[in-house]
Amino acid sequence: MNEQQILEKAENIVSFKSHLLVYILANIFLFGVDLYDNGYVNWAIFSLLGWGIGLVSHYFSVFNPFFSVEKEVEKLNKKNKRS
Repeated sequence: MNEQQILEKAENIVSFKSHLLVYILANIFLFGVDLYDNGYVNWAIFSLLGWGIGLVSHYFSVFNPFFSVEKEVEKLNKKNKRS
């Protein structure tokens, strides 16, 4: 990885972490409002689930555990060193 790719990866990680923090804080607030409003959780679960789908998607775009360019480059480098 060159310096530009490392910087881009770091920016993506920071972006995901800030997304996660906002998700947690906003949903705590929404659950609090929902509990205060009627004494039980009624509608706040929908924001948790809906936004959670987007958060999981963001996670996979940043920390892709299945397919990784870095892993493929490493495999190709090992293969070329053996040849």
